[in-house]
Amino acid sequence: MLALLVCGLCVTSCSKDDEEKDGGGKNGGKKEQKNDLNDYFDYGSYRCERVGANLIIELMFNNKMNKAFNNAQLALTDRTITDNLGNKYYLNGAVFLANSTDINAWSNYKDNWQSLNIPAEGYAIYAIKILNFDPTNKAAKISFNLEFSASGLSGDHYVLSAEIPIDDYRVMEKGIQTNDTALTYKITNCERVGTVLQIDYTITNNSDIELGNLTFLPIDYAKDDLGNSYYCRGNIDITFNDGLYKRDANFVLRLKPSETANGRIRIRDFDSKNKAKNISFPLQCSSNVYALSDNVVRFLTIPIKDNRIIYDGIQTPDLKIDVELIGTEIDEDGNLIVNYSIQNNTGETLSNFTVDGGMMWITDNLSNKYYSRDKMAISINNSDYVRDAAVQTTIPAGASIPASVAIIGFDSKASNTTFNLEVSCKNYEFADNLIHFITIPVQR
Repeated sequence: MLALLVCGLCVTSCSKDDEEKDGGGKNGGKKEQKNDLNDYFDYGSYRCERVGANLIIELMFNNKMNKAFNNAQLALTDRTITDNLGNKYYLNGAVFLANSTDINAWSNYKDNWQSLNIPAEGYAIYAIKILNFDPTNKAAKISFNLEFSASGLSGDHYVLSAEIPIDDYRVMEKGIQTNDTALTYKITNCERVGTVLQIDYTITNNSDIELGNLTFLPIDYAKDDLGNSYYCRGNIDITFNDGLYKRDANFVLRLKPSETANGRIRIRDFDSKNKAKNISFPLQCSSNVYALSDNVVRFLTIPIKDNRIIYDGIQTPDLKIDVELIGTEIDEDGNLIVNYSIQNNTGETLSNFTVDGGMMWITDNLSNKYYSRDKMAISINNSDYVRDAAVQTTIPAGASIPASVAIIGFDSKASNTTFNLEVSCKNYEFADNLIHFITIPVQR
């Protein structure tokens, strides 16, 4: 039997004379009368909890009898719920309803409760969802009246008065605010990678049922603590379980009970000043087979790590790729040679790993500019130098390969250089599409 907060609901009246029940000769041949809903049900508030921006109220009716009650119904008196601050929430506006004979299986919330057949010695759950409940987060309880009716009861209907305290277990900062208690979210990493911010997290199904068609989509804006905004349609991509990123598109998951999925969000062109310390953003999560408490997951003031090389070194394009500077030299033709290595830590072979100078500028500390298509030649995995074209190779899992860049006609007086290389792979998507070479010192 599921636990109830019995004090949450109390019967204040019934509308019909009492029905007799077996009492026998103890009352002088009279049959003992019953008129209390408690004779039929244990009932009360099973849950009254803030989830995301909404309030979820679940009312349970446990059937004591060995017979079912048909067409059991609840009606919200005056179609109104009030909190202790005096705010009112109206059916067909903020209030939506659902009911079920299974605590694990919900239909979608609607503007009315459907009738239920409460099984013998079973239970029914009536749920109320209040949208955008008390944005001040100060309300401590709610109150409302209900009319309960069912075939086989002594009264036509019973009026129940409810005054229920509100629970609030939400994450409010430095974490993820779930959109349903069946789902647990946990941040595993939030770190800058090149020019992007990568947020890794997990989602676990804590319910006893499979949650199907969980549909995720970035919405609105991500915002950092400096006030910078990153639009969901242009800057934010999502993926799950190490798949390819999707931009401006839904990502659908199916989670079995106790199953965990790994999620990742990428915010591109993140904070060029390198000063942001945390990030917040909403993520839509909906389902057409399970009635979620809220359709928005909120990432709130997630702290940002930054382990990048900012000066005199190389920024990797991915947390599972190590790029290490080996050294520089000036060759006999006066070209600058930058030698480096690429270590594959992805756990899989990188097929068609491609490096390209693109159409970008190379600079030095003397403000000289060298156009990559004219002044850059590339070698990877001991290949011949290739100019004005991409170079491809395969990097086995766990392997490290040598690579080099030649800057043609480099100024002999310059002491460092800065440039980028474009990288891509057929079967793996890097967090950033650039390797950043930053103020690389020239050795002579």
